[in-house]
Amino acid sequence: MAEKRPAKDRELDPPPSEEATGGLADLLETDEAPPPDPATQRARLAEDRLNEVLEAYRQLKTENETFRDRTSRNVERRFEGRHERLLLKFIDIMDNLDRALEAAQVNFASPPLVEGLILVRTQLLQTLKEEGLERIPVLGLPFDPHVSEAVAIEPVTESEHHNVVVKELQRGWRLKDRIARPSRVVLGEYRDGAVAGEGRSGPGIAAEAPSRPAAEGEPSLEDIIARTEAEDAATTPPSSAESLLDGLLDDEEK
Repeated sequence: MAEKRPAKDRELDPPPSEEATGGLADLLETDEAPPPDPATQRARLAEDRLNEVLEAYRQLKTENETFRDRTSRNVERRFEGRHERLLLKFIDIMDNLDRALEAAQVNFASPPLVEGLILVRTQLLQTLKEEGLERIPVLGLPFDPHVSEAVAIEPVTESEHHNVVVKELQRGWRLKDRIARPSRVVLGEYRDGAVAGEGRSGPGIAAEAPSRPAAEGEPSLEDIIARTEAEDAATTPPSSAESLLDGLLDDEEK
């Protein structure tokens, strides 16, 4: 049993020090969080809202740029598609112009008229080339299945002409980096004792239209085309094909 201290002894105990009472008060205060500062709360909320707005702006900007790029590409593709379709129509025009030149030779057309048509043809070829449409050279070259379609075989007497394009039945065209129309060609086939010109063709292949041989002293159509193209490359092409033909027709009437 604990011994009771006399009241006189208890009165003599020293009072608790200020340090002890202050430490106890600090412990009691740490148990309760300080009240939030309204200004700090408003600043934090404003910062969070600003970050949300900035993130929404960045997303909207990205979507807008993506939409603009997609729209621009679509418009560009549509324009290029219309441009290519227009250029491809000139392939048939060039074929008809070549047929007109062959007919002019067969029908004994005057050389000035033929040369005028060739000048128009050369100018049109140059214009189409500037727009990305040009002919594919295959005649006299080894057969390339990527740009040509072999429709017939013709025996040749020289081995170096084996599997070489000896005739071009239909000219091929390239539009920029793709084949607009492949060439239809005749290939040479070397065989011992072969007679040149006795070829065979596949079914459904029409023979070439015969052309009138040039009379003695008269240049052939191929010579006129080659000479005119060489002269045209060294001089300025005529400004108007229509005025050129009008002048040639006036000379014929005189």
